[in-house]
Amino acid sequence: KNKLLSMQTLKLLATKKPIIRTPTTQKTMIFPLSTTVAATTSAACAASDSALAQARALQMPSREEMLRRDSKVYRFWDANEKLLETAWKEWQVNDKQALALPKLDSSLIHPELRAAVEAVWENPTESNERALKNLWKEVSPGVYDIPFFDMDKIHIVRQWFDQAADAGIPTRPPYGIVLNRKGFMIDPRSVGYLAAPDFQTWYRDLVDTYVRPLGRLFFPEAILPNDDSETFAFSIQYQGQEGGDKSIRPHSDASTITFNINLDEEKTWTGSSLIFYNGGGDNRHVEWAPGHAVMHLGRKMHAAVPIESGTRSNLVIWTMGKGGGMGYGSSNSPMAGDNGEYPEVYRLSPEQRWVKPEEQPPTQYLDRWSPF
Repeated sequence: KNKLLSMQTLKLLATKKPIIRTPTTQKTMIFPLSTTVAATTSAACAASDSALAQARALQMPSREEMLRRDSKVYRFWDANEKLLETAWKEWQVNDKQALALPKLDSSLIHPELRAAVEAVWENPTESNERALKNLWKEVSPGVYDIPFFDMDKIHIVRQWFDQAADAGIPTRPPYGIVLNRKGFMIDPRSVGYLAAPDFQTWYRDLVDTYVRPLGRLFFPEAILPNDDSETFAFSIQYQGQEGGDKSIRPHSDASTITFNINLDEEKTWTGSSLIFYNGGGDNRHVEWAPGHAVMHLGRKMHAAVPIESGTRSNLVIWTMGKGGGMGYGSSNSPMAGDNGEYPEVYRLSPEQRWVKPEEQPPTQYLDRWSPF
């Protein structure tokens, strides 16, 4: 009887049409997605957005986490490095505000300085170098000042920084011995840097055409090619209002040369001068002028006194020894004499000072070591 029932059941099933369940008729799973599935789903959703949209949706580490160097901060920048670089490229070609930005080029440099530098590049003689040096003023022993930006065009530089700040793309503020909340990391060796391609092209030309050869010209006793082959840069802003970033305590820089350029169209601040410590109680205050640059050896002890009102914005560029080493030029070199300077026989000639480095693939240049 049971066998007969089974035979009848099999015949019934064989003649019955199969039920095909569509996704809408399938039962909902009552167990949670695994971590792997959830991550894959999230990544697939994110892939449908542009890099710019994804970057703008990122949650930045808090100021407190950055100040205490929380490991979460390093993971955030490392994990999103390529995304942020792509986002800056998209911002430059797609964002309406970015598309309206004026071009960054050598015309932004003060005409007198630009003409003198161009003359030396065309004909690197001691005579042309002397004419260039005469444009600078020594404001403290070993500290030189000059009008650097054309004041009729400095607003273009400020526009780029202001628009970048409003781009919505996470950028890493400078935090060395302090954290400056209104600044950018500029050089590609730093994670979270301002990676807009046109800005980077301008920055690289600024270093190669002006900063590096000028450092070699003014400090021949301290610099050979391996002492300034690499760079580091950041922008800062000091604010006089309550809770703002107001000063920086006495320090020396992890650089061979420090090139510090003011970015303000007019002087709207009080206080905030630089002070240089020359030993024996000889401390010199240097007042900032809009658009001026101050250049000195990184080992020179200095500080920024508190700002009292208004804001002051600056672009700071360092040259450094090969491999990112903190050699401070000749001071730690076995080739230096007892006075810590390179002997005359080793020093660069004018032709050697005014040479641009050969372009290197990013993997060779970016050793990822960064002073902060």
